[in-house]
Parts: sequence; C-alpha cells; structure tokens
Amino acid sequence: MKRFAAAAAVGVILTLSVSMVGYAQLNEWFKKPGGSPPVITHWFASEELHHGDTWRIYVAAKDPDGDMDQFVGVLEQVGYGRYPSNYVRIKGKNREEVRGYLVFYSTSGMGLWLAEWTQLRLTLFIQDRGRNSSNKVVLPVILSHGARQGSPPPPFSTGGLSKLGVFWFDLVESGINGDEIYPD
Repeated sequence: MKRFAAAAAVGVILTLSVSMVGYAQLNEWFKKPGGSPPVITHWFASEELHHGDTWRIYVAAKDPDGDMDQFVGVLEQVGYGRYPSNYVRIKGKNREEVRGYLVFYSTSGMGLWLAEWTQLRLTLFIQDRGRNSSNKVVLPVILSHGARQGSPPPPFSTGGLSKLGVFWFDLVESGINGDEIYPD
C-alpha cells in the first residue's frame, strides 16, 4: 500500500509539473545535446557607425540538432584590447533556425567620448547545448561622426526580423587616435 501511495504521489507531481511548466518546456529540459555544431549562414553589420548610434548585427543560422543555446560576442578595440565576452541566450523557438538582429549600443561606457575613427572588431559565434561552436564571423566597425549605417542586404532586407538580444560592452577610452591597426 505504501508503494502505491508513493507511486501515486510521483505521478501527481509529474502531472502537475507538466501542467505548470508546459510540455514544450519540459521537452527542452530532457532534450540531449547533439553533436553537430550550428552554422551561421548569413550575416551583415555596417562597417561605419556614428558615435552614439545603435549598431545592428544581422545574423541567420541553423543547427541540425536544434539545440542552439547562445550567441557569443568578443569585442576588441585598437589601443585597448579585448573586452570580456558577452552572451545572449537563444530562445527555444529559435534553437533550430534563427534570423534576426543583435544590437550593441555605442553609447555604453565611454562610447560617446571615444576618439574619431576608433576601430572596433566584433567576433560573433554560436554555442549549442553540447558546447559545439559555430563558424566565427568577424565584423569590423569604425566610429565616426557623420557615418550612417548601411541598409542590410537579403535575406535581412525582407522585413519580419526580430531583435534577438543585446551585447553590453562598457567601452573605454584607449588614448589611441584610431590610426593603429589590429594586431594579428
């Protein structure tokens, strides 16, 4: 009788868990990570940005296993070096295929006071739940007064894109006038 009561209690708890959490989310919890890495298929980001503007980084990616987990952004600045990596979670509905844009606010930290022609370089890739990494995409940008972002090409120019998240980097003044080049 005690075993029946214990089994019934477990059944009730599991039923309530599925009801409260929802089947789709519960399925995500039990999904095992796959062995195939995600692939960034298309990307675009303007190579010039006006001080204070929001930089849009357009990205489209697929994962055959459907377990994409997070975007990883690594920002480098001439004269300063590499900032700590930034992560943006990929929502459940986008884990198999994603198309949209990430944003970076050039006003963060000392962004508005950076020297004219400050050079930044964002390396973007995706990690899945199995910690497989996608191909890396390198996106350079120069901060310049009067610069305007270019319009995105297809497949990003067709509309219907959603904001996927924000990269937060607190920019610092490096003391370099922007004439330097990136070290290899």
